[in-house]
Amino acid sequence: MSPSPPEWPVTLLNPDLVVRVGRSMPALSPEIEARVMSHWDAALAEYPNLYNGRVFCADVIGPDIINGHWSEYRRVLAQMREPDLYGPQMLRPLAVVGLLRTRDGIVIGQRSEHSIYLPGYWQGAPAGNVESREGEAEINLAAQLLAECHEELGLTDTDCQVGACLLACEHPQTHIVDVGMDIAITVDFETLQERCHRLGNAEYQALRLIQPDTQLPARLVPTLFAMLEQNR
Repeated sequence: MSPSPPEWPVTLLNPDLVVRVGRSMPALSPEIEARVMSHWDAALAEYPNLYNGRVFCADVIGPDIINGHWSEYRRVLAQMREPDLYGPQMLRPLAVVGLLRTRDGIVIGQRSEHSIYLPGYWQGAPAGNVESREGEAEINLAAQLLAECHEELGLTDTDCQVGACLLACEHPQTHIVDVGMDIAITVDFETLQERCHRLGNAEYQALRLIQPDTQLPARLVPTLFAMLEQNR
């Protein structure tokens, strides 16, 4: 995949966006179920630690509200490997992505070369699927982003202040929808790097500080490009 910013549709979001469950998870036909399991088994052989958690998928995206349903990660992964698997009933899994501000500037992360999705690309940090093991009827995006801060960067809730939702940006092949969100942290870049190395989950192989005169790296996830453009 070689995304470029114009290829990814962007929806500007209102700061008080609401995300709600509007329907239950649909059943799969036996044929589609077999294909999903085939992709899942192949992925487990390569990544034994994969977990089939519940992932929120958007059905309708608007500036004020996103309606959708809970699905399974194995269904999402199967679509990543076979984009036309579900035909017009495609899944649009939701992810949160931070525009992370420190006192020094904006921090971005380079995804591990071992990542299933966009390995080696630079993105807003932290980032991750909107997921749950409970039965939420309404999704708290700020809590989702804080969880990613802890898992990926080794930050605590008291280190972070989640701000407004900024935009939604959809990958045209996998249909993953990133919800970009403002987030400020109290630690400086050097401390963040140390925390990430010591306590993070190795999601990022590098962090980089972006300041007004910094040249952006190549292989930039378009969601990050769109957030930085909006931040100008």
